[in-house]
Amino acid sequence: MRVAFFINDPATNGVASIALSWIRQLATQYPEDRYLVLSESPFSVFVESLLTENISIVNLPHRYLLFPFWSDALLFKKIFSFRPDLFVTTHPTHRVFARWKQARVTAKGGLVANGVETFFTPFASPAYTLMGAEEKLAVKEEWSFGREFFMLAGPLPSESQLTMLLQAFSIFKLRQQSGLRLVLPFSLADHYPSLAKKIDQYKYRSALVITGVIAPEQVAQLAGSAYALVVPGPPGSALLATVQAWKAGVPLLTLPDSELLARTNESVLFAAEPTKEALAAIMMQIYKDESLRLQLIRHGQQNWLTVDMVAETTRLRSKLQQLVSEL
Repeated sequence: MRVAFFINDPATNGVASIALSWIRQLATQYPEDRYLVLSESPFSVFVESLLTENISIVNLPHRYLLFPFWSDALLFKKIFSFRPDLFVTTHPTHRVFARWKQARVTAKGGLVANGVETFFTPFASPAYTLMGAEEKLAVKEEWSFGREFFMLAGPLPSESQLTMLLQAFSIFKLRQQSGLRLVLPFSLADHYPSLAKKIDQYKYRSALVITGVIAPEQVAQLAGSAYALVVPGPPGSALLATVQAWKAGVPLLTLPDSELLARTNESVLFAAEPTKEALAAIMMQIYKDESLRLQLIRHGQQNWLTVDMVAETTRLRSKLQQLVSEL
């Protein structure tokens, strides 16, 4: 089977990160299949972890609103030369290429075709693992001066959402007088240049750890050593991060998301509303209540034990084959 995926940047788009997790797992479990990954956003930091003989990656030129034709023409050319059995996109409004059978990935972890949505679990990479006390201590010594830390997880939020997280962390620090730090595992200057210029004036800058560009394996190590992961993005942005938290054995904090709430079995702590005050409240809640933190971890690990990655990958591939035969 040959499947082409047209995705956004997985670093900033939750749907693309879900699709990318599927591609990696499918290519590993079914090396006889072929996958083409097309994106208008370079994501070189992810390429090394994806490189296998049956995955080809192509970065397309940016699709400008006033002159989209070059990107569309190159996209068509790449798909045509690959000759996929199925074309899967994460772009809900992108122009349809009627020549190929098509499906779409959704923020709920769904695969949509002909108005029917089938749900699948995203796959946490092998780098997310339960870490021992000494391993965690070594990571903390390297990155946070041995201190416990919250860590931003999930796709990179918008600048306003990241600002809300920083404001929530300020409220937490003010009220708790804690030595906990906040880790941002990316380059602030690359993604938020205007915010990067102001960050030195941030009141709790000394408690902020900005890693710069690091490998996905290092992000996973940081996640496995975190006191808790925090996803400040909109509904649908925390699904893959939830599975990563389950596998790494750490709790996850996020904003209200009714769809995710129904799937997490009390393994995620949700803010009451999407505000800095509500986010700070759950940061304080988990800091003051260690039994709650351990309960979230326990429920997450129980959820992870119910995930059969081989069976789920088989089910996903069977659905792709079904779409190939039916569409």
